[in-house]
Amino acid sequence: MAGGKETPRQKMIGMMYLVLTALLALNVSKEVISAFVTINDKLDASSKIIDNKIEDDHAAFNMKKMTLLANKSDLTTFNLWNNKADSLKALSNETVSFLLSECNSMIEASEGKKWVSDKAFDASGNIMYLEPLKDINSKDNYDIPTRMFVGGNPKQPNERGLNVRLQIHNYRDRVLKAMANYTEANSIWSFTPPDNVNGLTEALKSANPKDTVKLAQFYKSLTIPEMLYDDGEQQDLPWSSVTFNHAPIVAAAAMFTSFKVDIKNAQAMATEFMLAKIEEAPYYINKIEPMAMAAKGYINQGDSLQLNVLIAAYDSTESNIIRYGMDEDTIPERWKETQGPFSLSGASAGLHKVKGVIGVKERGKIAWKPWEFDYTVGQPTGIVSLPQMRILYRGFKNEVEGTASGFPNESISLQGNGCRIVREGGKWIALPNSGVRNATISVIARRDDGSSINVGTYSFDVKPLPDPELYLGSIKNGQTVSRGTAVAQTRTSTRYDNSVNLTGVNFPILGGTISASGLMLKGKILPGGGIDENARKVLQQSSGKQVMVTVKYETPDLITKEKGILFTVR
Repeated sequence: MAGGKETPRQKMIGMMYLVLTALLALNVSKEVISAFVTINDKLDASSKIIDNKIEDDHAAFNMKKMTLLANKSDLTTFNLWNNKADSLKALSNETVSFLLSECNSMIEASEGKKWVSDKAFDASGNIMYLEPLKDINSKDNYDIPTRMFVGGNPKQPNERGLNVRLQIHNYRDRVLKAMANYTEANSIWSFTPPDNVNGLTEALKSANPKDTVKLAQFYKSLTIPEMLYDDGEQQDLPWSSVTFNHAPIVAAAAMFTSFKVDIKNAQAMATEFMLAKIEEAPYYINKIEPMAMAAKGYINQGDSLQLNVLIAAYDSTESNIIRYGMDEDTIPERWKETQGPFSLSGASAGLHKVKGVIGVKERGKIAWKPWEFDYTVGQPTGIVSLPQMRILYRGFKNEVEGTASGFPNESISLQGNGCRIVREGGKWIALPNSGVRNATISVIARRDDGSSINVGTYSFDVKPLPDPELYLGSIKNGQTVSRGTAVAQTRTSTRYDNSVNLTGVNFPILGGTISASGLMLKGKILPGGGIDENARKVLQQSSGKQVMVTVKYETPDLITKEKGILFTVR
């Protein structure tokens, strides 16, 4: 498939195609069989390069649309050719999928399994690539390609083999009609692809004269002769017989890959043709980034802020000229000129306004686009808060928080004097040193340039943790309860009641005793707070008696203490 002016890549593909066809006529050795695998890999690599070119052209469609919208131009012509390019992409994928599906069926008949992975399908279910040929076991099997695409008589090949050529020609004709049939400046252009190249000149007379060279080139690039000369048979035979008859399976698979490359190369030619029909110089864009924008950069507590999150598309290789002024210098006569990012002064507190223009190239000329920005400079202040209490407890992980106006949380850290500050689970924990009665905590804020500033230092009293209350189940010191309530209790605990605003403090029980007035029997409290069988008997015999519970427990700073309660059973 060749004709017209060819690119270096097309010439390379054409040479591979000729080499491939020539090798099929030989009684190939294993070394030559392996060469087909290499040729197939090179063709696949060429296909990926062409795919990148196609994607670049589709991106260029979007850039041209942005230019048209920015200039408030009519989109009729753009929509026509953009829709044609989208349809072309879908048709190309369908045709490639047909070719690879035939190749997959051929390899599956030899290997007993499909040669396409689940990842090889696009969103529409089209096959985009096959697994590597190097993994085929029966690389030299020539019976299956012959049987599937030729049959028993090379002079009259079967319909399946002939259909491969028919599908490629059908793709060629549909794409040519999309390229050539349109209306422009009250002129209606059309083109009906001829059955063979002999009728091409006559068929092109109804097409736009500006298009005929490219249309002819496209037609010839995808036109397959009906008959080819077969060196082995010394006669002309149908194309499918010369291509597939007695071809090793890897050679036939490489041929299908070459057809895929022909389709992708034709798609690239047609996409470029359609893109050129939109005569609008695009904005040059090579980078797209998300951008968050707000009308102001500072709010007070209780206020809300409206945030716009947009996509910014720009050319990172172009350094745009920026002219701007700040506060009393926002009039154009006082503007400064710069390129790229620049710093805004934070020397004085309060609201500041920046106003200016940026130079953007449109049709080769610089157009000045206005912009403005407001920001507020605040006086940094810091606050330390202790959510549970305003004191620090020894032996306890005191959770503290630090904030500083004008600084994000990730730029804030805490430093302690008389206490150690650690970070646990995203929270700041203060651990007082032993023997101190007072500790201070400072809020340190980190500036954008990496330097740090102390925005506040606060003092805290250091005290031991309050003693917990002892409970037998739900019974506490001084209560009067029924015998049924006493008997129902099965364990003791040491904990804070609602009068102490501390959470997460544990006082594990090490052991203890339970006794009742007038009873010789004593029960034991086990480590962890449970009671033994004698303790249950004491409670069962406690009617009209006073019950005493005594335990030893451990504080968070590993000090052992004693606690007891006395209650009356009716």
